[in-house]
Amino acid sequence: MANVTAAKEGLAAPAPGQFQGNAQRLSALRRLAEDRPAEAEAQVWEWLSEFRSLDTHHALGWLFAQGYTPAVDSVQGDCEGMVLGLYGTLWLDAVDRLVRVGRLAGGIGWAGKTFDMQTRRGYNRLTRGARLPMLAVMPGYRFESKGGELIGFHFDIAIEPSPVSPEQEVMSIAYDNPADKNPIVLPRTRDEMVEIVPGVCLGRAILREKNGFRVVGYFASRRPRG
Repeated sequence: MANVTAAKEGLAAPAPGQFQGNAQRLSALRRLAEDRPAEAEAQVWEWLSEFRSLDTHHALGWLFAQGYTPAVDSVQGDCEGMVLGLYGTLWLDAVDRLVRVGRLAGGIGWAGKTFDMQTRRGYNRLTRGARLPMLAVMPGYRFESKGGELIGFHFDIAIEPSPVSPEQEVMSIAYDNPADKNPIVLPRTRDEMVEIVPGVCLGRAILREKNGFRVVGYFASRRPRG
């Protein structure tokens, strides 16, 4: 499965055994999750943070292929988010730079996603300090304020096969509902999420193009505490 994912992302097919160390680490973390789920969740979150360099995204393609359809209680509510890297268009490159600079500046940027699995709807949350930078990137879009954060980029949720890897079922996040009036290329962007261990998901952003879909970035999400 990893070879299929890598090929469709435009990456070289992994050499035999290339991800053996990652496979062993994943197996150990999933065993840990059976007895100490909170500890496994924290360790997987820390592991995913190691993939913020774009040079490591071939491994994220492999890891995504090992994921499974997220459980409802793993994505319900205000989930914490972590951008691992965006690329492929001027707009996505600009957002990626904004997130990286914001991280150094004390957390300006994306805070995560909020999911309502009953209505199959949701939205993205940004820190309040992101208002001016996002205004510069997309001046015509207006965010709402809620709980000290900015909310916007609403989406529809479905459980379905991925167009990038049809053999894998994912939780898809679509931004093309006309009522949401999402800006720039967002209506052509689709997010997909799989669960790595209970409570922690790996996501990828894919862009719809003339000849299909292309992976343009990755992110992580974990369920809210309490």
